[in-house]
Amino acid sequence: MSEVEQQAPKAVYRNEEKDYDVSKLTPEAQQAFMLLAQLQQNELRQAEITTNHYKAAQAHYNNLIKAGLTEEAIVGADFTEIEEDKEVETE
Repeated sequence: MSEVEQQAPKAVYRNEEKDYDVSKLTPEAQQAFMLLAQLQQNELRQAEITTNHYKAAQAHYNNLIKAGLTEEAIVGADFTEIEEDKEVETE
């Protein structure tokens, strides 16, 4: 074996418990691998950060609302609905 063949591949794609040397894939598959790697490293990481921002905002807004709860805003057993006018029978 030559020295080049003994070196570990720079990029490896795993599929169904088998590892593939990306440099030996078709050019289209190599490009797809690079795009997938970029997507996983950049775009998905950014989406994770954005999701965490939304979760933090949600928690903050819930805290603001909870701080603004008042007794008079409670809807429960004391809540009465307005009844429609009933016809009164006369004799």
